[in-house]
Amino acid sequence: MPRLAAKKTGTASRGDGSVTWLSAALDTIQHSSHLNYDLYLVLRAFGKDDDDAPGPANLDPDALDVDVDAADGAIDAISHLKTRIATELLDEIDSDQASMFSRRFVAVSSLLLNDETKNDDRVTAKQLLRLVLHRRALQILSTTDSVLCKRKALRIRALVDFIWSQSLVIDLKNSLTNDQHPTLIQIACEQGKQSSSHEFFPGFYHSTIEGTTSDFGPVHINVLRINLKTSCCRMKCIDARAISTDLSTLAEKMGAVAAISGGFFLYSEPDISFPSKRTDPVGLLVTDGQAFGPPVFQRAAIAQKTRDENGEGRIMLSRIGMHGVTCRCSWGGVHSGTIKLTVATDEMKAITCVHRGISREVMVKEGHCAFAIVGNTVVERKHAHRGQIKMEVPLAGFVLIFSEDHLPAGTTIMNNHDLEILVSYTFSSPHECIENAMAGGPMFFSDEDGCDTMDLASEDFAGSAPPVTFSQDETHDHNLLPRMGVGLATCPDSGDEQLVCVAVDGRNLDRALGLTLSGTSDLLRSLGCYKAMNLDGGSSKRMVIWDPDLKEHKIVCLSTTEIKATNGGNENCGIDGTAAEPSRPVHTAILFLPGKVSN
Repeated sequence: MPRLAAKKTGTASRGDGSVTWLSAALDTIQHSSHLNYDLYLVLRAFGKDDDDAPGPANLDPDALDVDVDAADGAIDAISHLKTRIATELLDEIDSDQASMFSRRFVAVSSLLLNDETKNDDRVTAKQLLRLVLHRRALQILSTTDSVLCKRKALRIRALVDFIWSQSLVIDLKNSLTNDQHPTLIQIACEQGKQSSSHEFFPGFYHSTIEGTTSDFGPVHINVLRINLKTSCCRMKCIDARAISTDLSTLAEKMGAVAAISGGFFLYSEPDISFPSKRTDPVGLLVTDGQAFGPPVFQRAAIAQKTRDENGEGRIMLSRIGMHGVTCRCSWGGVHSGTIKLTVATDEMKAITCVHRGISREVMVKEGHCAFAIVGNTVVERKHAHRGQIKMEVPLAGFVLIFSEDHLPAGTTIMNNHDLEILVSYTFSSPHECIENAMAGGPMFFSDEDGCDTMDLASEDFAGSAPPVTFSQDETHDHNLLPRMGVGLATCPDSGDEQLVCVAVDGRNLDRALGLTLSGTSDLLRSLGCYKAMNLDGGSSKRMVIWDPDLKEHKIVCLSTTEIKATNGGNENCGIDGTAAEPSRPVHTAILFLPGKVSN
């Protein structure tokens, strides 16, 4: 089996005498004066344990343990892995996504190669990061594990972002001293003041935070502040796909003053199946009083209640789940009818809800019925007459389990599978009368509830619950990524409540590296928020505001779909200097419309 020749590097033996590239890296780090042990912790990511490090037992990133057909027995590691990523991920994602992931892989590998020290034979941190990028990528692509083989796209995507983030962290440690640049919090407190903002519409303010920080490197952050009293802001949360996936066009069509990208949607999940489809919104989505997506998962959401007699509709951030929600299941035909089922935890007459954060399948006990629900439709029904039966939990939906006593007398709906059953939802206090709402998560902090830390597990980011980039994260919030966050704050001068939205740019070596979730939380806290939450970030992150001078809507944040390297400050250029790929379409959006002040 021909392989690339390895560079001359040290190796180390374990207690059992075996040698792996990971143990060789540890030995090199331990005997090095310029490599930090923290780097070894990075190299261990995406492996089960220290022994999980397949491949040649050397530190050459370009030595791959693979079969080759070339006559001279040589292969190009980057080309080999790029091709495999672009082709082998097609079982899970479409060709555009697979190509994008392969481009990102090449971009990061090339950047690490270009940054390697050329003047000596020392093993560098960038060489070791490139090593783990190549070896873990090959390991992910070559897995035979029945579970992991269905998560290749997710893991390749996470691996590339993780290695990119860690390379930037290393650059920061090597190039900055503590007193050279302010921290993120310091620069946000200085530049993020409302006094530094531009009022582009009555009650709507925009500012930009930019510069080099000592903890996150260069940052470029757009801040939108909305005075909820003087603006009389009306919020509209929508599935943008039926109108326009270009946020500027969407804002213009809907008469919005400003707009941001919304919540999560199905994208990297390997088991998206009918009736769900890729780009479907995940979790709560209420538009003009109609719940198109129920709060399947107990997650942070931004919501606005129906406007009262004074024309005011309170905007709130709250964890909203299925507990207390009434599901009104209706069917037509000759024997039309309705069942109202309120989700509760009463053990005597429990109506329970099971989603993917809990399990992939559920057992329905004898004497019970179950509806598998996606959106507003029952997609499967089962009745356990004798004994218990198994039911699969839909990816973006839930299974509603209830006693057969709830069925109307004489009904045949459990046997008539051609009969369509539609579902509508009514929310209980304090979430009744919600006019518009969009789920995200996690909640960063809430002074109202005495919560000052994130808790992803409590918001059902677990198991196979979408998005799996959060539920099955292997980086433990170490990725620097584009982010979108929202928070509530009190105006320091007037005492009025205001909504604060931040669009954090990333994947741009010159302008913005991105933030972790914790960093985004700290950012919103430093901007005066007493409550804040996360929305979907990454390539989906977008912010649009009205430009009164140009009299048009404009996108104020940088494109973050592709990884961009140094290129004379031109944020529109890709790794090779060519035009960057278009920004990913916006699938869900939150629009902010001007309200009318009541007399």
